Amino acid sequence: MSDTSINQPRLEEYTQSLREESFVTLLYSMGVFGLVLLSTGLINVESMRMGAQIGGVLVLTYWLANMLRKRKRYRLAVVLFLAGALAAIIVTFGFYPLASNPFIFFTPLVVCIAGVLLRPRAGFVAATAAIAAMILAAISYGQSSQMWQLPFLAAVLLGYLSAAVAMLASLSFFTVVEWAIDSYHKVERREAQLYESEKQLQRALREQDSLNHRLQESNKQLENARAVAEYANRMKSQFVANMSHELRTPLNAIIGFSYILKQELKGPLAPDQHDYVGRIYDAGNYLLKLLNDILDNAKIEAGRLDLQREPSQLEPIVHEVLVTASSLTHGKPLALRTELASDLPLVYADRMRVAQVLLNLLSNAVKFTEHGSITLRVYPAFHTPPADTPQGEQPPDSGYVVVEVEDTGIGIAAENLELIFEEFRQADETLSRRYGGTGLGLPISRRLVELHGGRLTVASTLGRGSTFRFTLPAVADAHLRQARELLNTPLQLEHRALASEPQPALSR
Repeated sequence: MSDTSINQPRLEEYTQSLREESFVTLLYSMGVFGLVLLSTGLINVESMRMGAQIGGVLVLTYWLANMLRKRKRYRLAVVLFLAGALAAIIVTFGFYPLASNPFIFFTPLVVCIAGVLLRPRAGFVAATAAIAAMILAAISYGQSSQMWQLPFLAAVLLGYLSAAVAMLASLSFFTVVEWAIDSYHKVERREAQLYESEKQLQRALREQDSLNHRLQESNKQLENARAVAEYANRMKSQFVANMSHELRTPLNAIIGFSYILKQELKGPLAPDQHDYVGRIYDAGNYLLKLLNDILDNAKIEAGRLDLQREPSQLEPIVHEVLVTASSLTHGKPLALRTELASDLPLVYADRMRVAQVLLNLLSNAVKFTEHGSITLRVYPAFHTPPADTPQGEQPPDSGYVVVEVEDTGIGIAAENLELIFEEFRQADETLSRRYGGTGLGLPISRRLVELHGGRLTVASTLGRGSTFRFTLPAVADAHLRQARELLNTPLQLEHRALASEPQPALSR
């Protein structure tokens, strides 16, 4: 049996009701049979005297056993029932000799009933008691000599065989009942587990519904917050653009009039006046450059910055930017070097924006390098750079040109290499106080390079310098053909000067 098998006392407790129901059926059958025999015997006393006596014994046994059963005396009622049945068999000894008495063969039936209604081994006790009772009855009726004859011996053998059969049947019955009860308990436990699992599942479903509801509410709040943020961002960009335009007009006037005064076009100035006017002019130029950066950043965020891309040579752009950058190195022991490859291809780019990126990088290099050298290096590469191209899809067969600005300045810590590309952020707050700047130059430069389909990266070692590198797409054959069709003339490259006046350095 399994580990969950029930023990013997509990098994008997479970089977007690079954035995009691069987006992009630047998008891009622005995009562009805006894009444039938008693009624028949009373009708014809002479011929049915044995039936009347047997019927009387059975009816009396039924009445006494039923009283004991109603008083919850089950075992005593069963013993009385078996004794009554055995007494009815012994009554027949007065009418039939032992050697020819057919009723002695009902003894195995009494033995089987005892094995079923009582314990499995109770059949042997009942068989022994029945044989002893029949022997005493045979002696009392003077039939002791017939006990050694075959009918009585056969009845004795059948009695013990019936006891063995009853014991085996009871054991099998108990085994089946134990298995059935054990299976019933297993089913009960499984039903309880299923019920508990169902409750847990229901709780989980309720929690999931609650979480889904809260998630939907959170999504609605996030959507509302996103809409508010987008609206605020649009309003901010619009405000910045409007304010930049509004501030440019007075600033241009300040720069223009201070330039006129600085050039002494309206008369000579005293040395102090000349110094003051120069400061006003420099501050105006710085504010104008700052406003231009803010406006460019606002346009980029709003997606309204259009590039005027065309096939261009990098050498003129580089030389123009170097003229401006060389003026920034005055007063510093810096060597400005250039390394231009001889086989540079045309680039498909906005010349003004490329010059802006280059000037930003060179200005930063000059600002953060006290001594040593700054090297501008340009060389071609012949595989497509891993970059997104949000504006103007890059032809798959084109290469790109690499532009590097290497300095021997203060360098940047590894943890700040990405921080410097965030708007209004610098690698160190002390740098802002010492060198100035707003932190817009590098973010704008990166976005401009990305709009061209390239990448702007940095490699740096703190205290040893930095190398900023960006890529530009080379002109493909399709672009050249398109340009020639539009111009209907050989491609002409014009030289455009950025500015004759020195430009202020941009912040990192």
